[in-house]
Amino acid sequence: MNDRLIDNFGRSYKYLRISVTDRCNYRCKYCFPTNGFTPISHEDILTYEELLYTIEVFSKLGIEKIRITGGEPLVRKDIFSFINKVTLINGIQEVTLTTNGSLLKKYTNKIYNSGIKRINISLDSLHSNKYSYITGGFNINAIFDGIKTAKEARLNPIKINTVLVRGFNDDEILDFCEFASESGVIVRFIEFMPIGNNVQWTNDKIISGKEVIDTIASKYDIKALQHGKHDGPAKNYLLSNGATIGIITPISNHFCNTCDKLRLTSNGKIRPCLLSDTEYDIKEFIKNREKEKLIHLIKHSLLAKHRTYDLQKNSANKTCCRTMPQIGG
Repeated sequence: MNDRLIDNFGRSYKYLRISVTDRCNYRCKYCFPTNGFTPISHEDILTYEELLYTIEVFSKLGIEKIRITGGEPLVRKDIFSFINKVTLINGIQEVTLTTNGSLLKKYTNKIYNSGIKRINISLDSLHSNKYSYITGGFNINAIFDGIKTAKEARLNPIKINTVLVRGFNDDEILDFCEFASESGVIVRFIEFMPIGNNVQWTNDKIISGKEVIDTIASKYDIKALQHGKHDGPAKNYLLSNGATIGIITPISNHFCNTCDKLRLTSNGKIRPCLLSDTEYDIKEFIKNREKEKLIHLIKHSLLAKHRTYDLQKNSANKTCCRTMPQIGG
């Protein structure tokens, strides 16, 4: 039996993003739905033991990298013990974390000691009033303090994920470039995707990657960097102020041909493509430890992977039914 995950187009899958919870202490306006949010019941969330079993199965299928996401993963109890056990699984070469950063200062040492050496932090504005608005009332100074603490703890690199929304933070692109230079973090500008609060997503709110580059080029010299092992879908650039920035373009210039990731939701569903609502429920096979059936369904899920997924072509204002906290960031 072929023990590697390869789809019909020859793409090999080595990266699994795992949502450990759909709960979050933030209520970001582009993420949580405006008509209310009902979290998944505790009984339906995969236990740590079930997640560890699943990761062991995936590791034997060639998965080498795990990203822990949520919701906000740091709100789940005993998360650091779980992460440490993940790092010890044979075949897993790297475990990373995506967080909103609100608990980073409090837990930096535990994050580092659990085996994580690099993190992604969501930060969509550098202005306190706008940050409070987009997150549902939270203080941006906690994020700045957390970044400082993470740097002192030698978490490196620290990547800042900034979702650009026209009319909200598109006037901060150059400010983020200065922030990247001054703080030594990598800022990654991400096109606004139709996931989460679909009431607010429309095509005209997208800031394309080309627009971002044009804006940056109006002030800085830009040098394209060679794609690195940990760059993912980002195209990275070195600016004349010393900053490194990345551009992620899932809408205007998708990167389906290099996709190497699958997603596992906190309630046990495999999602082969972020921008497609197709999912496969593997929870029963996980709970019953039915390894062969689990492997079969994981491999079968790859049949749902398209060569490309052009969201704008498929529909002018198409949105995904599942919210980002339910899918995993």
